[in-house]
Amino acid sequence: MRIILILCCGMAFAGFVVCLFAGEPGVATYGRYRLAKALADAPAGVLLLAGIGLIIVEDPH
Repeated sequence: MRIILILCCGMAFAGFVVCLFAGEPGVATYGRYRLAKALADAPAGVLLLAGIGLIIVEDPH
């Protein structure tokens, strides 16, 4: 679970860095801002799936 949490924090930080260096908003930088948004949104889903997977793996039945 610790590795997944580190991965999620890394993804959120990468989105922040991409947003910082994307440049001025416009047509040319639209893809970079979409990437930054995707990197900011994805960690919540990854963490949720990891939690569900951890419960399934540790289930004693």
